Amino acid sequence: MVKPVGFDQKVMLHHLDYTANESRKLTRKEMYEVLDYYLRDDIKGTKSRKNAITMLMKTWYLVDDEYILIRDRILEQFPDFTKEERLLLHWGMMIIAYPFFRDLVQEMGNLYRLQDEVPSVVIGRKMKELYGDRRRVEVATSAVLMSLRQWGTIEMVKKRSYIIPLKISIRSTELLHFIAEIILRTTKVAAIPIDLVQNHSLFFPFSFDINATILKSSPSFRVDRQGMEMITVELTS
Repeated sequence: MVKPVGFDQKVMLHHLDYTANESRKLTRKEMYEVLDYYLRDDIKGTKSRKNAITMLMKTWYLVDDEYILIRDRILEQFPDFTKEERLLLHWGMMIIAYPFFRDLVQEMGNLYRLQDEVPSVVIGRKMKELYGDRRRVEVATSAVLMSLRQWGTIEMVKKRSYIIPLKISIRSTELLHFIAEIILRTTKVAAIPIDLVQNHSLFFPFSFDINATILKSSPSFRVDRQGMEMITVELTS
């Protein structure tokens, strides 16, 4: 069975900011209307603009039932977050909305553990292994990489390779809870060692410190000790 891709074009950071802000107060019909108007300056073509709106709505508005509470909790405070914190939130919501995005950034994160530069050809090959050797996969891979560059999370160097320019520090306890919950829900594991949450490839552009004390401060998590050294975390619901 061919895995769906769904990531059609580059997503711009200010478009995501605008979508999240408007999602707090508008109906679905109103969202399509205001996004169509807002995107006109950046995206002239009707079809391209429609594709972009579909992607923005899937990321922040039309989320799966499992993630509605997470989304709503974040949107309540969205205007108060810094630019860097909002980027983390967009990153997490993209992981939720698009398995293709999730798989690509996890592959990149795995590679960055081994090397400082990741060639685009290597990422392209890995995504074709996961999703098939077809043109749509090439387009989607390019779209994700262009998005990550526009967000400032990766930077192109010689020979079309990418580096992480500077990791983004995340200190907010609420956002650390967000990271842990996204990892647990999207990886579909019952429990995971806290050390793996702390160093998970899904959030490779970010620097953060998630420990047992931080996770115990939220009723969403249950923290247990396994043996002498391993501490695991799981969701309570």
